[in-house]
Amino acid sequence: MRPTLSEQIIGARRVLVELAAPEVSDSYTQEQIAFAAAALEHAAARWSEVLPDLVTDIRALEKVLGIEPAVLEEAVPGVVDYEAADGYHRSLRAQLTDEIMSGSEPSPAVRAYLADSTERLK
Repeated sequence: MRPTLSEQIIGARRVLVELAAPEVSDSYTQEQIAFAAAALEHAAARWSEVLPDLVTDIRALEKVLGIEPAVLEEAVPGVVDYEAADGYHRSLRAQLTDEIMSGSEPSPAVRAYLADSTERLK
């Protein structure tokens, strides 16, 4: 598919930086354009990692929650429907939240998962 998603994101960044930014004199708006341009650059570089990272987190949550791993692949092996995976991930996160909010002491597996999640954010 042309343009690729990365090319589209880089194109949107270029519009901001090359066309919009020079026309703006307000410093706050310039800062916001720079922030948006940086976010788009980051997204262009990382978008292809989103689904694999999501699947990895789903597998970790299933293990922590003691749930049998779901079949995520559709008709083409190795290809996952992002919307379905995202919805499933949200339901697992809700289950984890319910477990944490129950007031009981979190299991060692839950504590390890939370520590790992925190470390990945750094």
